This record gives sequence, structure tokens and C-alpha cells, in this order.
Amino acid sequence: MKIVLTYLTAFKGHGGIEKFNKAFIKSITKLVPFKDIAVTAAYDAISEFDDKYYESGSSIKGYSGSKVSYLLSTLRLAVSANVLIIGHINLAIVGVIAKWFNPNLKIILIAHGIDVWYELSWLKKKVLTEANLVLAVSSFTRQKLIAKHGIPATKIKVFSNTLDPYLHFPASFQKPGYLLERYQLTDQQPVILSLCRLSAKEGYKGYDTIIEALPLVVQEYPDLKYVIVGKYDNEEFNRVNALAAKLGVAGNVILTGFVPDEELTDHYLIGDLFVMPSREEGFGIVYIEAMASGLPVIAGNIDGSVDALDHGKLGTLVDPTNTSEVAGAIKKQLEIKFTFDQKKDLQRRVIDKFGFDKFTARLNTVLEEI
Repeated sequence: MKIVLTYLTAFKGHGGIEKFNKAFIKSITKLVPFKDIAVTAAYDAISEFDDKYYESGSSIKGYSGSKVSYLLSTLRLAVSANVLIIGHINLAIVGVIAKWFNPNLKIILIAHGIDVWYELSWLKKKVLTEANLVLAVSSFTRQKLIAKHGIPATKIKVFSNTLDPYLHFPASFQKPGYLLERYQLTDQQPVILSLCRLSAKEGYKGYDTIIEALPLVVQEYPDLKYVIVGKYDNEEFNRVNALAAKLGVAGNVILTGFVPDEELTDHYLIGDLFVMPSREEGFGIVYIEAMASGLPVIAGNIDGSVDALDHGKLGTLVDPTNTSEVAGAIKKQLEIKFTFDQKKDLQRRVIDKFGFDKFTARLNTVLEEI
């Protein structure tokens, strides 16, 4: 069986889709003999590839945004393949043209979140129709595909995100001293954490709601710090700080800016609680990363976050539009003071549910079925 996997980017950025793509590449090149698999990236450059994420000998090419070269090369591969896996609906044109030249081609489309929740162009609707199987990263996205676009339920399989196979899972859960020093925190100080990109163009991650909830929380926890980990643009940095100042909690909010991957787990460890009441999350890899680091999680109950928390079995789901409910959940969770055993148990359960080995096993089942 000849398989072509094509995607937007995996190694250029640090977002959830990039993390999904890296894990997917690692899994599929592990499962499929290198002579039977070809991988093309629309925007990754060859120099950006990290070879630990694909098996030696695999054919993987990046086109650095050169659209014509990418399209022609991918189509040449796809028209002689048995299966084409499309990593994002923005690459719909590849599937539509390839299917026209190769009517027997089986198409698997990966649907992440807001990319398929709303109105779609004719081309994108066409590839949804042509696809033999749609892998939706959450049951929420699956229901959106059914309700909004009329895709038969039998054609959609929930295919959850996973933990990076190279993510470090902590054993002791101690707060790293160098980060406590960097952010001027104490080991006993309550810390709630979010990890996301802060962009003026994106307003759905929920950190505004948390800041608005802080006046209610700091009444009981006056020395609490809310640490928002992630890259920000200047406009959003100024707006968030202005909001915190307006509400009288500027001293409780810390924006770290970009942190490198090697510090990711350590940043989770400085927290006592991970909170991100998002409203448009396709899945939310950060939730399962936080739980794998022993951190209890509060997330929104109206998007793909529900799947990441296994419908409330792994964490707390709240109405992300209700500030008082968010504040109440934060205070209730901080009262619990997770023990080492509770952290270890949470880590075990999330790895058992979303670990890389389970992800690879699910992909193997999909390939056998197709």
C-alpha cells in the first residue's frame, strides 16, 4: 500500500497542530515501510526538520511555502498512491485534483477544530465529500462536521491528540528553583498557570476570563500569581496588562513571553493548577501536557477541551463565559492541595489515555481499516 501524507507545518511552529503533525509523522513512518510512505510539507523547510520524528530512510520533503513546487510534487506522488492523508483542510486542492486523476485513491482528511466548524469554500466542501475517512481530533469537532456540513457519522472517526513522544514526564514534581527565582515566586506561593499564544487576533483562550475572576480569587489567596506562559504580540501584551491593572490585580499577573521547548515541563511544574477556559479549542494538547506533569486542570465545557479532559474524568469542566464559576472552580481546586500520589495518579491516567503508544496503536487500526 502506497501512502502519501501531506501537511502544512510541523517543525516551523510550536502550536497544537504542529505537535499533532510531529507525532503523526513519527507514528506513520514507524508503522509503514519507508519504501511505501512519502511525506510532504507545504511550509516546513528541509533545514527545519528534526529527524528524531521520522524513521531513517523515510521520504520527507519540505517546500518552504513554494506553492507551485509543493502542489506539483505532492500530486505526482498522490496520483500513483493508494492512500492520501491530508493533514489540514486548507490543503483541500491536493485531494480534489488527485482524486480526479486517480479515482481509486482513498483519502483520509484530518480535521482539527475551527478549520472545519464554520462555513467552507466549495473546494473544502468537495474534499470533505471525497474523503473516505475524516479523523476528527475531538468528539466536538465530529459533531460539528455532522451538524454543519452533513458529513455521515459513519465516515468520521474521533482521533485524539497525543503527548509528544519526547516530552519529559517529571518524577518528583518539585518546583524548579531557577524558574521560581526568574519569576520571583516562593515554593509555597499558590500559582495558577495558562499556556497559550497571546494574540490580538485570537480572543478565545480564556485568559481574560481568568483575569476577570482574579479579584474574587485573591480575596482568599492574596499572594496568588497567575502565570501566562507563551509568546505575545505587543498589542495583546499591553491590553492584558491594562485589563489586570484596571481590575486591581496587575501584581498578580505574570506574562513570561516565549519559552523554549526544553523548559516546557519545568514551567508546568511551577504551577499548582492549570486553568484555560477556552471557547474554541479543537482539542488542547496543553491540557494533557499539564496533567502529564501532575497538574490538575480546569477547562471550558463548550469545545474540544471536553475530550482532552475525558469528559470531566481527568479534570474540571466549567462554563468558560461564567466568571464566577471559573473563580469558584479555581478556589475549590486550590483548597485540595494535590499530593504527590494524586499527581502521580493523574500522570498515569493521562498517559494511559493519550500516550504516544496509544496514538500509534489507533493509527495502526485506521491504516488496517482503510
